[in-house]
Amino acid sequence: MKKLNLSIVALAMVFMTWSCGNAENNKGSVSKDSLGNEDVEQVAGAEAAGMEAGQVEGHAKGQVEGQVEGQAVSDMQASFKNINGETVSLKDLKGKVVVMNFWATWCPPCIRELPSLQKLSKELAGKKDIVFMAIEVDQDIDKAAKFMAKNKYTLPLYTLDSPLPAELASESIPVTVVLAKNGDIVGKHVGMMDFGSEKLKQGLIDLTKENIRK
Repeated sequence: MKKLNLSIVALAMVFMTWSCGNAENNKGSVSKDSLGNEDVEQVAGAEAAGMEAGQVEGHAKGQVEGQVEGQAVSDMQASFKNINGETVSLKDLKGKVVVMNFWATWCPPCIRELPSLQKLSKELAGKKDIVFMAIEVDQDIDKAAKFMAKNKYTLPLYTLDSPLPAELASESIPVTVVLAKNGDIVGKHVGMMDFGSEKLKQGLIDLTKENIRK
């Protein structure tokens, strides 16, 4: 239990740091309703031109929150579907460290953070106990798949296949949630992140060493 607590503290510090940083930079998160036509057209134009994701500038309201207290998801019910129509549920994910990133193609901060998330997933590709999920929230997985293919992203892509429990839901995106192997939420961050943090990477690796179950 002590080792698990240390891993949670390490991840908590990373998520709290990004929450503070994003609040200062006013680049945290957006809701679809908060974007004007120009913002949506800018993202669409970037897609049409085949631009790299990192080149799209964000226009965010800066609504940021960092939630890092352990929250059990053992009794929650939620499922996600991949591009092949295969479904995975929260129950299926028990025993894995899960990095869930909720995003959309119209969301500038989402697009800006994808390159670092892609890099992190590739660096940890050999860690079979760590699962990455890029979950598009518009339930238009074909559009999201075309966007990811155009930008050469290989992140495992999912769409919502059920309503989200309150602990995972947010009115704004991007949202990143980290689940421990026992199903606890050990980090939740609403707003853009740089996934290049070595502390975050090491924290995820440390979580794979835990064998605690509920």
